This record gives sequence, C-alpha cells and structure tokens, in this order.
Amino acid sequence: MDNLQNLQAFLRTVEMGSFSSVARDQGISQSAVSKQIASLEATLGMQLFRRTTRKLNPTTEALQLYPHVRQLFDAVDVIKSDIHGVPAAGIRGTLRLTMPGSFGRKVIMPLLPTLLTRHPRLVLEMVFADSMLDLVEDGMELGIRIGELPSSTLVTRPLGLAQQRVVATPAYLRGRRRPELPIDLADHSCIAYAGTQRWSRWEFESEHGRQAVDVSGAIRVNDLDAIYDAALAHMGVALVPEWKAIEDIEAGRLESLLPEYYPIPLPVNVVYPQTRFLSQRARTFIDFVVEHLQRI
Repeated sequence: MDNLQNLQAFLRTVEMGSFSSVARDQGISQSAVSKQIASLEATLGMQLFRRTTRKLNPTTEALQLYPHVRQLFDAVDVIKSDIHGVPAAGIRGTLRLTMPGSFGRKVIMPLLPTLLTRHPRLVLEMVFADSMLDLVEDGMELGIRIGELPSSTLVTRPLGLAQQRVVATPAYLRGRRRPELPIDLADHSCIAYAGTQRWSRWEFESEHGRQAVDVSGAIRVNDLDAIYDAALAHMGVALVPEWKAIEDIEAGRLESLLPEYYPIPLPVNVVYPQTRFLSQRARTFIDFVVEHLQRI
C-alpha cells in the first residue's frame, strides 16, 4: 500500500510540477509528499527529481518511469469506473492531447467550460500544432486530426466531417468575374495550403458529379489561420472550414462562392496509440466531444 501511495505521489508530482501543489491537492503536508518521493527513490535505487530552491525537475529515469505508472493508475481508474461509475467529483488527472490550432481555438475551447464544470479536477494540457506530432514520442495521450489519415498503427475514432466553403471578400471580387463553375477558379488568385499537392487540388460534389480543379496563386502557406487572414485581407479566394468562416459570411465580410458546388468535407478523427491503455480521462474527453459536436 505504501508503494502505491508513493507511486501516486510521484505521478502527481510529475504532472503538477511541485510538492506543494501535490500537497494541496491531496490535503497533506508538503513534507509528507517529499517523504513519499524519497521513499520511492530509496526503493527503486534511483533519483527521480532534481531539487533546487526554485524548481523541481524530473530526471531522465523519472520520465521513463512516468508512462508506466500513468498506465497503471489509468487501469485502476477504468476498473473503478466500470464497477462504480464516474465519481461525483468527476474524472481527475492530466490529459495531454494535440490538435490543429485553429480547430482547437474555434471548436474545442468553447466546449471546455462545460467539461471542466463536470470534472473540476481534470487538467487538460493541449498542444496546438497543424503538423502531425508523434503521439508516443511527444507524450500525447490523444490527437485530433483533420483530413485523410495516412496509414499508421493509431487507433481512430471518427468525430465527424468538417464542411468547407470557398470564400472571398467583396473587395477582392469587385471588378472580377465571379466564379460560376469550379474550373473558373483557375482564373483567380487562390490561397492554397502549402506542403502537399492534394491541397492545391480542390474537389467538389454537385448534381453533375464530382469535379476537381488545380488552383494557384501568389500565396501558399501551411497554416489555416494565415490562409484565412490572407482571404480577409482581400488577397484571393480561399477554401476553409465552414466553422472558421460562418460568422464572417453572415456578417458580410466574406462571400460564399459556388453555392451549387459542395467542397468535399474533411474527416475529423481522434486518434491514440494502439499500444496505449485508454484512460478514463481520455474516454471521458472523447465521449464529451462526440456528444457536443453536433455539426462541425
């Protein structure tokens, strides 16, 4: 039992960054937490933290030990939840996850007050990145990915489809012939996503079947927010998610083009490593997002 308590103190110290934070969370003294860590270090025969007057840093050995201890307690939490249900105080612990920045800010962040009200002891550590981070290497429990996924060993759970719009500002369109067909986009300056060929080929569905057009323009960038800002600055036509553009379309700052043609929607998935035991925190987050994302 002492070893389990010591391991739990170690886990919380890594996640919270200090003995004092763990002490407040557990309702015990800071010296008690320090003694638990010292006892664990003695049992394992290794130093787990480098202590200075200002900072507490986990050692290399601690970082190697952490995922194994985290998985142990995750398994215990899931078993307790399956037997007793989610505790009244909600899920606790730190969930590390990554997602594209624009999606995180616009879609996920507004949901968090409700989630954290239900689970006030849950801590979310979110890394916003448009690039696909290595979940295992970067210590992420979950990732949200938008677009077709490359082959991998990751487990995938669909969250929905992100509808897209072709947009431009009234100022950009002034004096130019409005596109009536997808092929007309070839005559416009289109702000394309840099990095892969498929992003410069825009595909549409319509009653006439699927159509595709290769677009080009003076700007190519690998960041959705930058593409959107360039469109708002009257620099060209952009293909962007509907959730990103709908407010500006309704306010008249952007116009939605090609109303009879529907850009192919992008799949939105949550992914996690096949070899990882899915914690109750992760399962709760996924179920919550699925529940609240009625339409992306």
